[in-house]
Order: sequence, then structure tokens, then C-alpha cells
Amino acid sequence: MTYLIQFAPHFPHSCLGGAGQQTVRSVRHFLVAIAVLGLAAATATAALTTPKLIYKVDTVTVKASGSDLVVTATGAVNSGGWSLPHLRVRGAHAAESDTAIVDFLATPPPPNVVVIQALVPVSAMARFPLPRYGTVQVQVVAETNSVTAPVR
Repeated sequence: MTYLIQFAPHFPHSCLGGAGQQTVRSVRHFLVAIAVLGLAAATATAALTTPKLIYKVDTVTVKASGSDLVVTATGAVNSGGWSLPHLRVRGAHAAESDTAIVDFLATPPPPNVVVIQALVPVSAMARFPLPRYGTVQVQVVAETNSVTAPVR
């Protein structure tokens, strides 16, 4: 019988005896370890991307709805590939302040991804519990500007 590949014609079956099985087991463990390390590296690079402030805010609307404050904002990011735009209240505001501050965040693309270099529109809507104190306006903050809107 002639084999085209002479160095390992039927690798798993060509290992005879206990020593051969040990070799097969070692190779399998090595391949599984390489696969696990590759998967860990791929997920670690994706997890490094944290939400950042968007480039600019264009419009903000704020409405009181029952016991909630509904904030809607539109703006732009400075490149393509951004995902998950959302609004987040910036901690508890001071009792004497009548303005609630909200950050407009989105997740930027990973650094090694090729994206369009243009202003791309984004929007987000969030529902927050009404603050305890007399909040009469909401300021939505971006990287380059902020927009303040009255509560209606």
C-alpha cells in the first residue's frame, strides 16, 4: 500500500501502543489550549472598548411622564462604527441645582477596524425616575458641546 503522505498516513490510527496514544492526547491538549487562548484574545480586545461621550449633541427634549423623566436626544459621532448610543445620568445632582446632567454615550469601534470618517447621526431615548428635588431642566453633555432643555 502506497501513501501520498508518508510522514503520517493516518495520524490518529498510526500511533500504536500506549506511547502513541499519549502523543495523540498531548497534541489534542495543545490544540485545545491554542483555541482557548485565541478565543480569549479575541474577546479581550472586544471588551476593552468602553462607552465614550459622542462628538456633539444637536437636540434634546424632556418630558415628565408620571413618575418618570423621558429624555430624547439626537447628535453625531465623528466616524462610523459606533454602537449602542445611550443616555446616563451623571450621579446625584446637588440639592440647590435645578439642572439634571445627563451624559450622551456610545461605544466606539475597535481601533483596528476601518470605518467611514464622517459625522454620523445617532439618537437615544431614556426613562429616568424623577429627581427628588425641583429639577426644571436637563443638560445633555457630549464631547464638544452640551444642550439644555426645560422639563415639559
